[in-house]
Amino acid sequence: MAEGLKRKRSGWWLWLLIAVAVVGGGVVWKRRRPANVLGVRAWQVRRGSVRDLVSSVSTGRIAARQEATLRAEIAGRVVRLHHRRGERVAAGEPLVSYDAADLRDRLRAAETGVSVAGAQRSQAEASARLAQRTAARAGLLSSRGAAPAAEAETLEGQAEVARQAVLAAAAARAQGVANVAVARGAMGRAVVRAPFAGMVLTTAVEEGEVTAPGAPLLTLADVSRLHLDTDVDEADFGRVSVGLAAEVSLDAFPGDRIVGSVQEIAPSVTSDARGNRSIAIRVALPADPRLRVGMSADADVIAATRSDVIFVPPIAVVGRGTDRAVYTIRAGAAHRRTVRVGIATWESVEVLDGLRPGEQVILNANIEGLADGSAVRVLSLDRPGAAPR
Repeated sequence: MAEGLKRKRSGWWLWLLIAVAVVGGGVVWKRRRPANVLGVRAWQVRRGSVRDLVSSVSTGRIAARQEATLRAEIAGRVVRLHHRRGERVAAGEPLVSYDAADLRDRLRAAETGVSVAGAQRSQAEASARLAQRTAARAGLLSSRGAAPAAEAETLEGQAEVARQAVLAAAAARAQGVANVAVARGAMGRAVVRAPFAGMVLTTAVEEGEVTAPGAPLLTLADVSRLHLDTDVDEADFGRVSVGLAAEVSLDAFPGDRIVGSVQEIAPSVTSDARGNRSIAIRVALPADPRLRVGMSADADVIAATRSDVIFVPPIAVVGRGTDRAVYTIRAGAAHRRTVRVGIATWESVEVLDGLRPGEQVILNANIEGLADGSAVRVLSLDRPGAAPR
């Protein structure tokens, strides 16, 4: 029994020694485990040019100097569509022709109506003259007692009716003359011509269709000079003026930027449903065969440029307003440093105070776990000579 108790006590000591070894090993492993090192991308602080950009607040539209939707002025059947979509036309060139035979028939009918109305007026005038003479004789006889007064009054009434018939016939003839003028005008509009030189953008009719007045026929645009219509925030209005350069980026050609200039600023401010207030601007564009009317684009107006200043990419800066900071790298650790900034755009941020050329700042400043004193390892370093963005 004593031997069993001895064996039992030895087992407890063995388990205690094992537990102590595990705990001690864990403490040693924890002490020797390397700290969590963050892999970061770095930027070497430098001097260069910083641009003050006013960016459009909404996607704009490429438009032509002149755009017009031509509509039918007469009712008729289209017999020829002279030009199709994408074709260029000169000013005055035929675009759509109507059935002239039908229009000529309308003109002849109107002219016949004038002739008939003229004959009816002549007949009414003759009847009125006869009625007037008859009424005059009856009145004379009645005054001498040779004819009843009632008969004289009746004839005078008939004479007045005859005079009114003359006026009605004259009005009918005048209406006929107007109808002739309308028919002749329609004949003159049987061919729809281009009001200006340009390109046919769309067509809305086909040969053989009958159109009513006001129906759209085609859209014409002068594509020799294009521009961008867009909006900037009301708060930026004071930084935008006619003549400033503007860089235009198009959804169709990502990465390409076309340089234009501010041509026009709207005289009024507009407001959307959420109360955002903006001002429309027009940016003149250089000739470029890739541009098409209706393309979507954005603009950055270059309000000012500052040279030989310290700058960093915007992704290196954390904070808002006057509370801005960057993370510098020194001795393998990140150090948060407060900076004072000037121009700040999506392209670059001017640093007025807090950094010196040659220092390294962390680009991916929003990386999870980054804090003042964090151990870091530089994965890539952007040195001078690289693009600011």
